Amino acid sequence: MSECSCGQATYEVSAGNHARQATVVSVPCECQGQAECECGCCDPEVCECGHQSDCPCDGQHAVWELDHRGRRVRQVPSQCVCGPDGCRLLWLVTHLPAGATRRYGVTQAEESAQIPSISGGVQVHLEDGKQADFFLGPAPFTSYIFRHGIARPYCYPVYGPGTLQVTNFAPHDHPHHKSMYVAHGEVNGHDNWSELEGHASTVNTRVEVIAQGPITGVIRSVSDWVSARGDKLLREITTIAAYDLGPEVRVMDWRIVWYAAYGGVYLGDTKEAGTISIRVAESMEENRGGRIVNAYGAVTEAECWGRRAPWVDYYGPVGKEILGIAVFDHPSNFRHPTWWHVRSYGLFTANQWGIHEFTGDWSQRGDHTLRPGEKLVFNFRVYIHRGDTQAGDVAGHYLDYAFPPKVERVED
Repeated sequence: MSECSCGQATYEVSAGNHARQATVVSVPCECQGQAECECGCCDPEVCECGHQSDCPCDGQHAVWELDHRGRRVRQVPSQCVCGPDGCRLLWLVTHLPAGATRRYGVTQAEESAQIPSISGGVQVHLEDGKQADFFLGPAPFTSYIFRHGIARPYCYPVYGPGTLQVTNFAPHDHPHHKSMYVAHGEVNGHDNWSELEGHASTVNTRVEVIAQGPITGVIRSVSDWVSARGDKLLREITTIAAYDLGPEVRVMDWRIVWYAAYGGVYLGDTKEAGTISIRVAESMEENRGGRIVNAYGAVTEAECWGRRAPWVDYYGPVGKEILGIAVFDHPSNFRHPTWWHVRSYGLFTANQWGIHEFTGDWSQRGDHTLRPGEKLVFNFRVYIHRGDTQAGDVAGHYLDYAFPPKVERVED
């Protein structure tokens, strides 16, 4: 145990009303850096040019858990990450009871010291023009596929705990359900959901690795939605962050931006859409023994399809295990809590659009328009867990995402 606290900034993390098990918190980095466009003249979130990918202070900080006297107990996993909102220092908080607080010291890292991780951290291997592979330590997590000639980018395979696949790829009855993806069936009159004749496509123009390290690996993907005749409909900027929170869970955050870069955009009312879409593994399907549960305790497709909820969990057997995939709709999202297009045959999407189809009432509409230069921003968390909804503490993990612990700097 170290007695020294010189050159240390101290932060207090408050659990608030909820117990915390494995939660990432963050504060602004002292470097005050920010991801910047190469062109230097635009909103970095929607620009299609390259970005600063390395945080200028990454690896320069160490984060220590402190005891009640302010002495260092242990170093915890930490990492600096730069984004459009600036550079932030992330660290992992574990086992903090409801109502409790804990203090952490932030110091300069020793050059020879290695920052700890839970499972080896997150690495991203980018193969230009083809795919980005996420690894948690030596174990594969998922691959983001964006190669030329596909209808739209997708993540496949997706591995849960135990390196077991939890999604299905292009089943014969719905070949456009490619594991995990973003799509919408009514965009300026074009279908960017199916792969039927004349469908629109999402054409990737750039993927870059934003961060990788002890806490997270992050990619940023820029694509154009294009009609069958080549008209550009909108620009999509999707950022995917995978986290190392231990061997029992897999977590990724999706930040999806739809930007009206090429004129106005009409998003139609249709259930054939998923701002985030998943086809669960065949063995997990409800009609094969799986289970669908939402945040209000509704179960089965009959009770969850077309209903609004902050989250939905879909779990079932995978090999000898029970695994689940939960999707969390962030409170800041458009039309939160979202509606869910979730089926007993394995389709699982967050759908803010098909309101008249979900309600059966044509006076209730899900249409939405973006004026030129406007954008819509969506944030979702995909939480893959062992066991059923209760065993995976899905409700608790949603609260970590939607209502994270409070972090404040305090005087030493």
